[in-house]
Amino acid sequence: MTTTAKLDSPRVELSPGTEAVVPLHIRNTGTTVEGYRIEVLGVPAAWTTIEPAVIDGLYPDTSTTATIRFAPPRSATVPAGPLDFGIRVIPFEHVDETVIPEGVVEVLPFLDTTAELLPRTSHGRRGAKHRVAFDNRGNVPVTVTLQAADEQNSLDYRINPQLLTVGPGEAAFADVRVKPARSIWRGPDVTHPFVVTAAAENTTPVLLDGAHVQTSIIPKWFFKALLALLALLALLALLWFTLLKPVIASAAKSSVEDEVAQANEAAAAAQKAATDAQAGSAQAAQAAAAAQEQTAKVEDLTKNLPITPTELFTPTLSRLSVTNVAPGTSKNDEFVVPTGNTLRVTDLVLNNPQGDFGTMTLSSVPAGGGTPVTLIEVALENFRDNDYHFQTPIVVPGDDALRITVACRTVGTPPDGTPPPTACNDALVFSGTLVVPAPPATP
Repeated sequence: MTTTAKLDSPRVELSPGTEAVVPLHIRNTGTTVEGYRIEVLGVPAAWTTIEPAVIDGLYPDTSTTATIRFAPPRSATVPAGPLDFGIRVIPFEHVDETVIPEGVVEVLPFLDTTAELLPRTSHGRRGAKHRVAFDNRGNVPVTVTLQAADEQNSLDYRINPQLLTVGPGEAAFADVRVKPARSIWRGPDVTHPFVVTAAAENTTPVLLDGAHVQTSIIPKWFFKALLALLALLALLALLWFTLLKPVIASAAKSSVEDEVAQANEAAAAAQKAATDAQAGSAQAAQAAAAAQEQTAKVEDLTKNLPITPTELFTPTLSRLSVTNVAPGTSKNDEFVVPTGNTLRVTDLVLNNPQGDFGTMTLSSVPAGGGTPVTLIEVALENFRDNDYHFQTPIVVPGDDALRITVACRTVGTPPDGTPPPTACNDALVFSGTLVVPAPPATP
């Protein structure tokens, strides 16, 4: 063996966000000048540096020292616990005599949690629902206990679930249902302040202030509307007895007299018509036949009239996928609307299966590289799956593009991810119709 290498301390203990330096002693036990290349093996390699990483020349029977600097980032992606590593020292002249001193880096746990109450203020007659969002940015799982209370004991609470277990880099949610202990039938609104306590182990409890505004069961406008309705009914009754009823009675009497006179005239006319009926029966039959023939022709013409559509619709469904986005970078994917078509988007489904942190932006890009128009911009950490439905569709003209852009800040860690992902992977599915003008009708 022409080379020996030894770590000054094979075991290192440090917290994420701090640094630790370990000397590496290298000795040339051979008979010729030797150079070396030094590499780090194992998980710590991602956040470990070597100075110098290359030693150009070391004379026989002499030694030198390289510095191994461990600097794990303060991130949930760095798990707490022991991590084995090796330092590979590769001689330039005797590659087959590579030496690998080994060691262990003990990454200490750290806690970094936040909590938020959504919404802060609610309104309702018989209660309302709030939501607690708990975010664990530390590198160890956290168990959180939720409790709610108010000084006046004027609210009843139902929390589901009361106990949350949140993994590193994950977020969890709980529903807080508040219900007033007493109902208010009428009167002004009453505000009930309350506090939700989120207590995680080994941390200071987080106090989330909220308020519920209790409104009366009978709204303020109810009695005014009732009085207005009674006044309207009284007015209608007055109009009936003073104006409408006499007019209707007089009109009925006049109508009866007119009908008697018309009946007498009709009897006289019937007698005269009976005399003339025999003479005119032939002419009436001919006129009826001609009218029937003309009606048949009109029906045939109208039945064959074409109905020409002005637009043609083609249902469309497509997926825009952005994968392998390294932290601190962004990528995009786009759908280009075919020439002569118009894309009308009515439904969107956003997908963040890993629980990545960053932003997702949906934009419309004009043809020819114009300035994109932002349609939707959301934070990845706020959802795993999210859907949107539009009554008024998003319209993208022909040759323009519908583009999704993902800016990755921190790679998420799914519960069953083995090995954990190293890049952000997100997608968007949209559906709607492609619309083109209908061709002109052929005469």
